[in-house]
Amino acid sequence: MQFSAADYGGSRALRLWGHLAADLLCGVIVTMIALRFYPPPPTTALTVSAALVAFVLMCWVAMRRHDRGLCEHCVAALPLDAAERAARCRFRFRVVHAGSEARLAVPYLATLVLVNFAPGEWGRLLWVVVQLTLIYALRCAVAHRRLQPWCPWCSGGGDKDRAGTDPLPDHRQLV
Repeated sequence: MQFSAADYGGSRALRLWGHLAADLLCGVIVTMIALRFYPPPPTTALTVSAALVAFVLMCWVAMRRHDRGLCEHCVAALPLDAAERAARCRFRFRVVHAGSEARLAVPYLATLVLVNFAPGEWGRLLWVVVQLTLIYALRCAVAHRRLQPWCPWCSGGGDKDRAGTDPLPDHRQLV
């Protein structure tokens, strides 16, 4: 059985949107920061906010769909020295895996929400810094997605020396 890129869903434009979704979401974050300092007129504020929320949700769905399939652009962009590049991205991999732990993700998300209520100019500056951490988290996720086969946490539980061993070996013999 032979597969083509079309088997992984949608038109070429939708697949490209999924491929670029992380970059588009970074653009939305920058737009949100700009809107915090230069808000739209009150007559269009609700429309702009609703459009950004809808765009974020569509980008998220496109990105999830992209992550579940084989992307020709991503395969073509794989570096020839992927193992060495993955070794340099260990901290990024840690960020991605920390984001999947509820004990770290919930306080981070709470901070993203609560910093909106910080008063004054220092509050605005803090809000910008916290929002910019989202861009870093997205870029970490993109690096992890591309280099996931070389991630020590995905392939060996975080210990490079034990990456090839089974934590619960089965000592039964098949007869």
